[in-house]
Amino acid sequence: MSLARIARVIGIVMIFSIVGSLSVAALVSLLVVGLGASILQLIFSVADLDGFRSLLSIALWLLAFVAALAALLPSLGAGVVFALSAVYVGQNAIWMAWFAAAVGIAGFIGLGMFVQPSESSAVILPDVRSFAQALSLSVLLACIAVIPASLCWWFARPLHRGNVAS
Repeated sequence: MSLARIARVIGIVMIFSIVGSLSVAALVSLLVVGLGASILQLIFSVADLDGFRSLLSIALWLLAFVAALAALLPSLGAGVVFALSAVYVGQNAIWMAWFAAAVGIAGFIGLGMFVQPSESSAVILPDVRSFAQALSLSVLLACIAVIPASLCWWFARPLHRGNVAS
């Protein structure tokens, strides 16, 4: 086990953790703004609620922060899966990044099925009550995670393109 491989694994995991969670937060914020902006404009113009615009800005920043925090654990799991497969097995194609994101999401939802954190805990897990709900949530989140996983794969390219035969 060489130190260079371990350093590459740590680097890939850090890239997936940081870039993955930030890009998920940006994607969720763009979806909320894109889908809800016209409805909010209508409500503001009809009800004359211009005083709530600053509150809405704070709510959007809070949503982005919580989305980044919630995406940290699946991004970390996807980074570990992709780093180990890229550095030690040599599977570093973009489909492997997508598969690693799906594995990270499945692990996150599986953890949410069996672990119920207390109300004072800072752990953010989904409340999944059935297998059908877990499957539909996994598919939805995996479709959303294609863009962040591709971005993480692109940023980590210099680290996972190294020579595997050593």
